Amino acid sequence: MGHKMSACLALAAPALMLLGASASAQEFSAKFSGFEEVGALNAETGAILSNAKATLDLRLDRQARTVTYKLTYSGFGNTVTQSHIHFGKRHVPGGVMVFLCTNLGNGSAGTPACPNPTGGAAATVSGMIAPADVRAIPGQNVTAGDFDALEDALNSDTAYGNIHTTAFPAGEIRGQVRRVDDDDDHKGH
Repeated sequence: MGHKMSACLALAAPALMLLGASASAQEFSAKFSGFEEVGALNAETGAILSNAKATLDLRLDRQARTVTYKLTYSGFGNTVTQSHIHFGKRHVPGGVMVFLCTNLGNGSAGTPACPNPTGGAAATVSGMIAPADVRAIPGQNVTAGDFDALEDALNSDTAYGNIHTTAFPAGEIRGQVRRVDDDDDHKGH
């Protein structure tokens, strides 16, 4: 009887591990437009009329302490310079928490380059964010490497992504990051 119980437990263990792994993962997304952009931290410009759009899909793995992401954008009539996740509420500027891509050499080691397709075509960039990628934002009490702060920002609807361009160095399009399973109140924001 003991051997049968051990065999059952041995077979069930991988399934339980998979359930535990999925329980520690959360999905987030954002849709970017110029209507959501507010401009630079200290010189807000308001919404920006732009043909550009983007989607950001994030998967937070709390157990592994990583965020994998895929950013897809199109419609830019100028050069994309960088993209970030910021710490801020909807329509409020906040500091940069992590880079998604950059062509300015100012991201963490391993931050991918932002693709710049011609004629407004679509481009996709993906990567993984780890604790070492979280930047300090002293004015918002975020310390470098504070992955818990990133997780808290994502879970409290106080993270947004944006894309900066040569025409709009403070940001051309922006989107508030929301949990995929959030209720319908957040759709369209």
